[in-house]
Amino acid sequence: MRLLQWFCFFGIFSVSTVIGQAYVGEVMYRGSYEYIKIVVSEADTLVSFPYVDGKASYPLKNKGASKFVFLRKGAPWNLRWEPVTSPSKGTITYSGQEQSITLWKQLPPLAESDLASYEGVFEDSTGQRTVIYAGNGYLHVMSPYSERTMSLKPIGEQLLWTVSGALWEFHPQDGMYRVQLRNNTSRTLQSLPPIKIEEHWIPVGSDTLFAKVFYPPQSHDAAACLVLPGGGAVGMKNYEYEARYFAAQGLVSMIFDKSGNGKSKGEGNFRQQTFSEKKAQYIALYHYLQNLPDVDANRVGVHGPSEGGRLALMMAGALPDMAFVNATAAPIMSMREGQLYAVAQYHRNLGLSEADINAVVALWNDYYDGILNNNIPTSVIARANSFRDRHERMFLPPNSTLVPAAPSAEDLTDRTVVRDLSQIGCPVFLQYGENDERVHASASLQNFKQHIAPNVPYRIEEYPRANHSFMTPEFEISHGYLDDKLVWLQQIGILKRTP
Repeated sequence: MRLLQWFCFFGIFSVSTVIGQAYVGEVMYRGSYEYIKIVVSEADTLVSFPYVDGKASYPLKNKGASKFVFLRKGAPWNLRWEPVTSPSKGTITYSGQEQSITLWKQLPPLAESDLASYEGVFEDSTGQRTVIYAGNGYLHVMSPYSERTMSLKPIGEQLLWTVSGALWEFHPQDGMYRVQLRNNTSRTLQSLPPIKIEEHWIPVGSDTLFAKVFYPPQSHDAAACLVLPGGGAVGMKNYEYEARYFAAQGLVSMIFDKSGNGKSKGEGNFRQQTFSEKKAQYIALYHYLQNLPDVDANRVGVHGPSEGGRLALMMAGALPDMAFVNATAAPIMSMREGQLYAVAQYHRNLGLSEADINAVVALWNDYYDGILNNNIPTSVIARANSFRDRHERMFLPPNSTLVPAAPSAEDLTDRTVVRDLSQIGCPVFLQYGENDERVHASASLQNFKQHIAPNVPYRIEEYPRANHSFMTPEFEISHGYLDDKLVWLQQIGILKRTP
């Protein structure tokens, strides 16, 4: 009976093509194209604008043959739509403005066993390169045309759609793509030789670090980049994104497991290592990368996010032959200063009062004093315990007067990243998210500009609405995050410019 009701509700729809079906497209809204999605279920039909309204959705109601309406934030939007074929054409009207729209029937995800046949590096006639790769069971594209990384949604036989409005048609017999952009221009992309990935075991002191080296399609006498990890134990796979992109654009790139993490072997453990000890390890890896076959030792640089950005800058101050440094979300200050900023921002997001936030920051400041003095007072722990029932997600010192192994007193006060900026001689590219709540971007940039040598070329980019991981609220990597790296590397002569 419910299926019959739905058939009557939509009139023109057939039950087999409607229930459980999703339709995707885009609408011009407030001067830009926005992703629109319509999902039909047995319960209702919902319209959403995932990149504008987040998780909000609006029931679609029938007004007659091919005529529908939904209320978005109290305002009526009218839809004329006949989804008999895919693509299906229609119009959408809001605030008295009508526009034509095209909606595509989204097909089920491609079988995971088929994804590899779609992957690769592809180049158009202008030399622009596209990377298509599989991740979490879906295809993704690093597109030079929209400067975005997006999922590829199946909408037909070897036909894929992205939220930039582009259509990607795969020709498996030729190993090529034809892409039609929103402005109706098209490009043909030919496949390049695949990125070759080698596994290396690298002796560094008493440890043996596990690394992966990504070789570009043409790797003779190539520039190279050591991709450092950020803080914590998120794992090497988290940094394949940049490594894969660098390799696609012509750089040999290397990622690795930290001491005591992943497949690395030995007694060392990154959790007990100071910044200076990590820097020494990473410098050894840098020299290892320089000496690999097919690498131009004079064109080797370092990329690092967060803690890796700090260490990339510290390395650049110690290595006069470094060719470039790209530091992202880098705390250019002491660890203590950075942690107190992050503590305040974290608790502000929890909704604590400013008085409580200031009290928690003061608590952590005193706790760090205890680490520096090798004596954590019981009064500090008592103050921490008085907060433990305020909010279950509060970040507080542990209920112990034992001095922790980490953070160390040395790291808390280490300002090498600031002090040695004057020793850097290579070009520097700094990238920050506008909404980074873990790193004090403005204070870091102030320190950088005050201490960097006046003759060093540098570029700074801040990405709107992006967080510490360069993700926007729509869970997209910031537009231009990768392409800005490429343009900069071309500008400083590490890579050749495309025509």
